[in-house]
Amino acid sequence: MKQILLVIFSFCLHFVLVKFGSLFTLPFGYASIVWPVTGVILGMYFLFGRWILIGALLSSLLVFYQDNHLAFLPYYLTSTLVIINIIQLVFSKYLIVRFCKLPININKPYNTIKFLILTGPFSSFIFSVIFFVILWFGTELELDVLIYISTIKWVGEFFGIVFLTPIFLFLYKNDFVRRTRRGKAAIITSVFSYILITTLYLVVSNIDYKEKQQNFINTTEPFIEQFNITQTKIKHHIKSLDGLFQASTYIGREEFELFTNKINSDDTKIRALAWLPHITHEQRAEFEQSLKDEGITNTQISQLTNLGMITALKQPYYLPVFYIEPMQENQSAIGLDVSTHPVVSDSVMKAIHNKNYVISPLLSLAQQQDKLTGIIVYYPIYIKNEIGLEQFTGLVEVIFEIDVLLSDIYKQLGEGNFTYQLSYDDNNNLFKQESHHEDSIFTYSFDITMFDKNGSLTFDSTTEFEYKLINWAHLSIMVVGLIIGVICVMFVFFIVSFNSNLTRKVTESTAELLKKNDELEAANQAKNLFLANISHEYRTPLNAIMGFTEIAKRETTDEVAKQYLAKIDNASDILLNIVNDVLDLTKMQAGEMALESIAFQPSAVTTSVVEMFNSKAKEKSISLTCDFAPSYDLWVQGDELRFKQIIINLLNNAIKFTDNGGVSIWGECIDNDDRTRTLLLKVIDTGIGIKPEDQERLFSSFAQAESATTRKYGGTGLGLSIVKQLCGLMGGDIQLTSDVAKGSEFTVKLNLPKSVTLSKESRAGQQLGSSKTGAIKDMNVLVVEDNKINQTIVQKQLVSLGARCDLADDGQQALNYLKHNTPDLILMDIQMPVMDGFTASTKIKQDLRLQHIPIVILSASVGKEDRDKASSLGIVDFIYKPFKQADLFKALSKYSTIDKI
Repeated sequence: MKQILLVIFSFCLHFVLVKFGSLFTLPFGYASIVWPVTGVILGMYFLFGRWILIGALLSSLLVFYQDNHLAFLPYYLTSTLVIINIIQLVFSKYLIVRFCKLPININKPYNTIKFLILTGPFSSFIFSVIFFVILWFGTELELDVLIYISTIKWVGEFFGIVFLTPIFLFLYKNDFVRRTRRGKAAIITSVFSYILITTLYLVVSNIDYKEKQQNFINTTEPFIEQFNITQTKIKHHIKSLDGLFQASTYIGREEFELFTNKINSDDTKIRALAWLPHITHEQRAEFEQSLKDEGITNTQISQLTNLGMITALKQPYYLPVFYIEPMQENQSAIGLDVSTHPVVSDSVMKAIHNKNYVISPLLSLAQQQDKLTGIIVYYPIYIKNEIGLEQFTGLVEVIFEIDVLLSDIYKQLGEGNFTYQLSYDDNNNLFKQESHHEDSIFTYSFDITMFDKNGSLTFDSTTEFEYKLINWAHLSIMVVGLIIGVICVMFVFFIVSFNSNLTRKVTESTAELLKKNDELEAANQAKNLFLANISHEYRTPLNAIMGFTEIAKRETTDEVAKQYLAKIDNASDILLNIVNDVLDLTKMQAGEMALESIAFQPSAVTTSVVEMFNSKAKEKSISLTCDFAPSYDLWVQGDELRFKQIIINLLNNAIKFTDNGGVSIWGECIDNDDRTRTLLLKVIDTGIGIKPEDQERLFSSFAQAESATTRKYGGTGLGLSIVKQLCGLMGGDIQLTSDVAKGSEFTVKLNLPKSVTLSKESRAGQQLGSSKTGAIKDMNVLVVEDNKINQTIVQKQLVSLGARCDLADDGQQALNYLKHNTPDLILMDIQMPVMDGFTASTKIKQDLRLQHIPIVILSASVGKEDRDKASSLGIVDFIYKPFKQADLFKALSKYSTIDKI
């Protein structure tokens, strides 16, 4: 089956490539400079063996018998051409096997050059000579043309083999050429060079062909001009005769002879000029008697019929030939009535009716009936009578033989570049020169007007003119380009091969570096994963500490206990900030940090943070002041919590590193355009300051100015790194100026969208979450949480808010509960045994009875993947552990049906 497919494939490929190459065949035929088929089929023969030859043989038989140039060759010669094309492929392969050491090491120039010479110029030359011999015996082409055609065949095949055959040997593993790792460069160069050189040659040849074509057209112009001049002369003769008959009431034969001899020159090959009077039947006898009196042989008015010349039958009038000059050669036409002539009668009537020139069809003349080349031009003579009316008196005619007329013009010009043919009256009348042939290379048609009819002169090039297409200079340029192209391909390949070892070493070194880089990235990912996991593990116990502390502060009345609980609460906040910083860092490094977009007032947010740190500043006996521009009260759209986080980190650092003096905050908002505002915030302290060399790494993760700073002041070194990245996410940046022992100034610049100023009612609605003045009336909440401590904390916080609470240890218990109950809200943990939170949420959202129940995720950490998964389920709200009662109240307030305060 594989062999049959190879035969079919090679047949189709060979046929297509031959048809493609035939598009560029020489004007003489037989050969083309663009002949990729030999190179392609030879390459496939090297790879797949003799089955390729079978397909090529069948295709050659088909295309050779379709070639018009080879159709006239004897059958045995056509078959011979087919066979030698196949033998050429076999012979090329034999040369490689016989004279080359296989597989050929193409990295060595000698081996490559030897391979190319044997398959290309040497083998192609031998079979081009055989091709020449066959055409020598089978055609009548001149020797120069045969040599040129054979040379084109040699160059075309040599060209195709050298550039295209190696491509196949580079593409696939084979026994002839050692596979190279860098073969694509040579392949691309080969294809590009082949296309470039053939294109340039075709462009130059096409320009030369068009130039020769224009030269051919130019050679026909004198002939056309002389033809028109001759026609004009004939019209002048007719007008002269018309003037003669207009000037005299009677013109005798001798007078007619003298006049016609005077106007008819030898340079215009006109056979005769004649006068045909209008004779009525009553005047017939008198007319015939005048012929007899003048000694004319034909004394009767005659009529041409299918049986020959007969005496004219009776009719109302006749138009017989009366005077005709020269008389001796044309006397046989005297007396012939043209009004009844089977060929010219219509032309005669048309001339009389139109009162103008009319040319007859081609006909046999009465005085020369063995040729169908006669043409007669008729012109009616109208003379005014005594009362001024025009009266038809007869016809003048000019008789000529078109072959004699055109041949005389052709000889006068002495041109041998073309043959011609004349056609007129919609090609109903066609005359061809005896040597005219229509299978010429150049053809040119010129539209003409022959008296009253449209016609055309068609010219075809002669063999002598076509030989001018042989251009050895262009062919020489092609050969030079071919040699240069081969050198370029080999140069590129040798350069690539030379660099192969170097490239291999570079590749190996690069692979080693990439491996080490992958190991570093894996270590970094492991670090991020560890930080995320440890942050999650910290949050879970912190939720218990902070939750029970908040509940205890609310339920106890012992003041000492409240003081202890307050300290625990503060320490928990510090620990939570550290955990949040670590988690934020991992989110940023993983590209999972997502910002919210709500309206907020920078001055209000900043003031709330300052109030948080007032007590801390008082403990260190330093001042904490604010200086806000009026524009700082303008509203912007952005992440209020992340903006607050920036201020907290900067104020916390400023107070931590300032022992004397104070800390001040300056803020301003600047309108950029109709859509955005630039928010500027400066935190200035009089603390210890930062050395210039330490400022560059201050915003790096886990970095502080000095190691001693960590020992004295504590901290993770993450705060400023997170601040810088948050500024970048908000379209801004942070800058630092600092002097050691004098203090530091941090300048935050953020670009945020504008937001409209909220009404008092809207502000009250935004502040509702922090207010505990309202209660959630009879709201039933299902808490799905596997940790018993967290269950207790959530339950107590919800009951304190006035809500009812039911518990489920995992997702499956939640589904069982929902079979019989419909809560107002579900607080869903993510990581649980038996069934996780997302699986349970998916089943709930798929249940038509339950899908309306809002679900809020309650989890220690939520990554980007978790947020995307929740969003696909329609879950948009999250409560992060550890949480406070205000977080629960905010979520419940959003979904409760009670009136909001």
